[in-house]
This record gives sequence, structure tokens and C-alpha cells, in this order.
Amino acid sequence: MYVDVDLRPLSVLVVDGSQYARSHLKSALQSFGIRNIQECADGPAAIAILKEGHSDLVLVDRDITPMDGVAFTRFVRTGGMVGRNDVPIIVIAAEAEMAQVMVARNAGVTEFMVRPFSTESLYRRLRATVVSPRPFVRAAGYVGPCRRTVERALPQAGERRHSAPLPRPAPLVRSPGGGTPAPRPQKPGTAERTSRKKFKAGEIIFGEGARGDEAYVVETGRVAIYKTVDGHKMILGELGPNGIFGEMALIDDEPRMASAMAEDETTCIVIPKSVMKSQVDRTPELVILVLDTLLDYIRRMGRDLVQVRAVLNKDKP
Repeated sequence: MYVDVDLRPLSVLVVDGSQYARSHLKSALQSFGIRNIQECADGPAAIAILKEGHSDLVLVDRDITPMDGVAFTRFVRTGGMVGRNDVPIIVIAAEAEMAQVMVARNAGVTEFMVRPFSTESLYRRLRATVVSPRPFVRAAGYVGPCRRTVERALPQAGERRHSAPLPRPAPLVRSPGGGTPAPRPQKPGTAERTSRKKFKAGEIIFGEGARGDEAYVVETGRVAIYKTVDGHKMILGELGPNGIFGEMALIDDEPRMASAMAEDETTCIVIPKSVMKSQVDRTPELVILVLDTLLDYIRRMGRDLVQVRAVLNKDKP
């Protein structure tokens, strides 16, 4: 990907409840040259970071709790963030229903992005935000960047503004050419994407013996891992939020060893093998998370095996 702006001076705050999603965003930001990256898991922690230090830009997931990304934006714009209410905020969501986009827009978000998105797309949004910032509006009914992305009068109503347009703020970084860069062509399949998938209660996520090329991280809900033995379903384990499963697909090309089923309505982050391979060098935290998960499973299997052997030996005559 072609990066034509020096983004090293930027300080970016990443807010997402999933450590895996934060690692993916950090990897993308680092590929742009950004090194000063802070992270946290929820809105209150992000507010504390903004109050204590300096962040030039915030990337926040819309669905964090207890304060979601839109409520966080609204607090920053109209709350007690003295001197910081104009910080650019990019909200990231799993869906883009028009009503939800309008709510975020009216809360004062700078940009609204929908997963899955490519690294190239994230760079272009971030570049536009810091190189060509929109005028900032402080009015009785709205505080945030100007909601007009194109300066034009409506054909029937004419110009509705009664005062001169607001001046544009100074860019956070300078562009050598001053304009928007033409995207360099990407080779097919090189976009580094994670995504979110929703599963209904009882829905099979993948079956035993199927080809596996992606892992899953539970965001909400619960997932049962099971094997079918002589026609009977044997539950091997249950996973809640932040649990990872299907991770062996990121390491080998063997068929799935077990099946996975959503026990409740469940949302998962999907990590393709291509993403894992591209991030091995740039984001070692993600690799460590996967390895820690594998090691935990191995330890549990070892403990279970010891217990089974103890029972078998006890029953021997």
C-alpha cells in the first residue's frame, strides 16, 4: 500500500472491547508509520486517557460497553472534555443501517466505517481526517465537524446558511501534494480484513471434518465445541466473550477436529489465515494471544488426561 504522508507525529487512541480487534487496528496503524498508539477496552477508560494525555485521533468501536462509541463521541463533543471536544473520532461498526449512521453523524463523529474494511480504506479515511479536516461547528443543537462533505446549495431550497462558512482548521499533518492520493492498485486477495459474523442460537458455525482457513473470537454470546461419537453429541467445551476457537486453522491445513455451534445469539470476530500470516511480524501481540490460547488448551487436555488415567487405574482390579 502507498503511504504518501508522514504520520509518525500522530498519537492515536484505539478503543475496542476485543483485544484481537485492537491488535488488528494497531497493525494497520503501524503499517502507516504511526508508532504512538494507546489502547483501551471501553468508553470510560478512553475518557480518562483523553483527560490525562494527548491524542490526535480516536478509533472507537460503536458497540463497546458500558458506553458505546456513539455515546462516547457525544460525551466528548458536549461533555466535560475541556479543550478536547474537537478531537477527530472515527467510529467503526459491524453494520451500516441508515438510522444508526444518522445517529452517529448527529452525535458528531468525524468518520463512520463498517467492517470488514481494507487497510487501504482505513488509510484513506484517516488521511482525509488529518490532512483535510472539516470545519468544526459549535451550535445549540450540534457540536462536531461540519456535516457537509460537499459544498453545494440545494436546487429547491437554495443556500440555508445565514452566515459565512466556518474556517477550516489547520491540518494535523502536511501532505506533500496537498490533495487526495490516487489509490495504488492492490493485488487480488491482498486486502487484510477481519470481519464480524452473527449467528442465531443453534446455528452451526463450522462442522467437524470441514476445511478450516479462519479462526473465531467470541464477542457476545456463547459457543459450544463438540464432537459426534457413535451418533451422540459430546460437548468438549463452552466459550464465552473473548474465547477463541478454530485457531488450529491458522497454523495447519488439516480438517476441523470438532464442530462449533452458537448456543445463544452470538457475534464473532473472524480472523482469516491470510490476516494472521500478514501480521506475524508486525503485530506479535496477536500471535502471542493465539499461542496462549493453544497452550491453555494443551494444559487443560493434560489435566483431563491425568484425571481419566487416575479413574481408569482406580477401577483396575
